[in-house]
Amino acid sequence: MQFYEKLDFLMNISNTTNSALSLYVNLDPSHISRLRRGKRSAVKDENSLRLMAEYFSRRCSDDYQRKALADTLGIDFLFLDTCNSSQYIMRWLMDEKNEGAKKIENFLNQITNISARPIASEPANFLPTIASTADTQIYFGLEGKRLAVEYFLSEVLAQEQSQTLLLYSDEPTDWITANKEFAAKWAELMVQVLSKGNRIKIIHTVSRDLDEMLNAISQWIPLYMSGLIEPYYYPKKKDGIFKRTLFIAPNTSAITSSTTGDMINKAANFYIKNKEAVWALTEEFNQYISLCNPLMKIFTSYEKPSYIDTLLEFEKEKVNCIIITESLSLLTMPEAVASSFIPRIMDKNLNYYELAKNRMISFQKQLHDNSFFEIIRIFDGEKIKNGEVKISSSYMLSGEDAYYTLEEYTSHLENIQHLMNTYPNFNVYLIEKPIEIRYMVYVKENLGAIIAKTSAPSVAFAFNESNLTAVFWDYLKSLIGEKAYRNPNKNVSSDRLSEYISSLKQYHNQEFKDEKLKR
Repeated sequence: MQFYEKLDFLMNISNTTNSALSLYVNLDPSHISRLRRGKRSAVKDENSLRLMAEYFSRRCSDDYQRKALADTLGIDFLFLDTCNSSQYIMRWLMDEKNEGAKKIENFLNQITNISARPIASEPANFLPTIASTADTQIYFGLEGKRLAVEYFLSEVLAQEQSQTLLLYSDEPTDWITANKEFAAKWAELMVQVLSKGNRIKIIHTVSRDLDEMLNAISQWIPLYMSGLIEPYYYPKKKDGIFKRTLFIAPNTSAITSSTTGDMINKAANFYIKNKEAVWALTEEFNQYISLCNPLMKIFTSYEKPSYIDTLLEFEKEKVNCIIITESLSLLTMPEAVASSFIPRIMDKNLNYYELAKNRMISFQKQLHDNSFFEIIRIFDGEKIKNGEVKISSSYMLSGEDAYYTLEEYTSHLENIQHLMNTYPNFNVYLIEKPIEIRYMVYVKENLGAIIAKTSAPSVAFAFNESNLTAVFWDYLKSLIGEKAYRNPNKNVSSDRLSEYISSLKQYHNQEFKDEKLKR
């Protein structure tokens, strides 16, 4: 069971409302509701988990409740009493507490592992599989859906004129992912379809659980690099009883299917070539997409001006914020360090000084009224000295990587400490354990997020959909910890930062002495 399933079970068996639990564990009722529906990552703070366990232990006092609880926990009913039940419940809840974070990290790793733009200048040779010339063919079950999709994409490939494909499905996505051979064929067909100049409008389903939602989006990430895909989502709740698939090539053909429950394994998939029917399905899709919102903006290195405009607009919004980059954020970089590295790499078409000035104005306004957390990795001095610590977003902004010198990195840290001392709302959290980060995650609470792959080939995703925003906000907050986020101890953080700066200076001085001795 996932965390949200466990929480829902405990709340049902104990007849607990969202508001009642929120009062006991000091969380917002809406947050409890999202946790219960799997729309937020599992609770990471052990104190909150302990309070939950205590609450449910007290509420499950009747024999029928304790029997159901013991059966679900997998322990003997005779061993479960009011003294130890909270311990069992807490351990049970903690088993899944890192699942949400792992899913987000897997998603981020998929982004960072994109190796190249998927659309080649010359399409590879591909022999399309063409279906019957009949107006309508019916294919049943998962294999039938796969075959219909193969026919559909092959038919599109056979056309001389490009078109915009219209795609929507809220059916489970394992019809693509469960069969590796088909998944590879599907990906190859999609690349070739885009290589011929076709575009895609796709409506994603964001009401799925976290795992399925991220998987559904991640399947499209390599194709997003083409710049030929427009993703959308429907912003309102649906009951999810009836599920639908619509794949439409307006000039060619369409696939449609409808299912309820788990009948996708038996469902009829209609592959349609009748022009009037394809037109009717196209109109249906257009009606639906008119009710949808753009899911995200996608920026490759070719859309750098648009990316910068979006970044500046994002930073003007004054709400609580958390950021993590592969090193230190450019927002906190002092002018002296910027002046040192800009001549090494910057695109001459980009006025970086003007960009930095505008970002700093927004940053300072943010710090007056809202909290800002920067999560910082700790690098050892040798790694920095050897030029292995990248300046954040340098490739995204200039098309080439730039790396800190030890002096630049230390100066940047000193400026961060100055900001901590100057602005009460600016906080830093240092990550002790070594984790590999090749991305930027920049989230504003309940507003939106920018996720960027900062190495070649660079790509950034900007979105404001509430479920996705909440997922990434929870992920960053989990790195900090609930307690450290709610009640940051600036003295402790400042002391740790001072120790880190001192250790780097000592390393630098020792290296300088060693160099002198060698001479």
